[in-house]
Amino acid sequence: MSEQAYRAALDAAAKQLSYRALSAKLLRDKLLEKGHDEQAADYALAWLTERGLLNDAAYAESVVRSYARRGYGERRIRQELAARGVGQQDAEAAMAAFSPDRAQLAALLDKRLHGDVSDRKEIEKAVAFLQRRGFCWGEIKAALEQYAEDR
Repeated sequence: MSEQAYRAALDAAAKQLSYRALSAKLLRDKLLEKGHDEQAADYALAWLTERGLLNDAAYAESVVRSYARRGYGERRIRQELAARGVGQQDAEAAMAAFSPDRAQLAALLDKRLHGDVSDRKEIEKAVAFLQRRGFCWGEIKAALEQYAEDR
């Protein structure tokens, strides 16, 4: 393997990271997809990791913050971390700081129900919506009870 191949993989990796943050797995997949050799891709990942430019733990934390801010629940965020190739240990560490925002959950409910808690079908639709967003039944039930109490 020539030094030129290693340099090309490193340049391509740095270019990808200049666009947006990526996990090591996603970056490696992109390099292989673009035709770089496995050894060269691994070299680029190691070089970037050594210098702190590629950090799966920091990437996982940013994904958790981003999805939490947009109103997603724990299950959906874990699913997203796995899909982005974040390792289990980094995902667990990032999720340790996560707690669902009850005000955000109430706002999502209000957006769906518009203050009307009498229509069973609409409540079922709102529950399904929140489940798709990754909230567990316990969180949804508590939010529904609080929402009905506030109305």
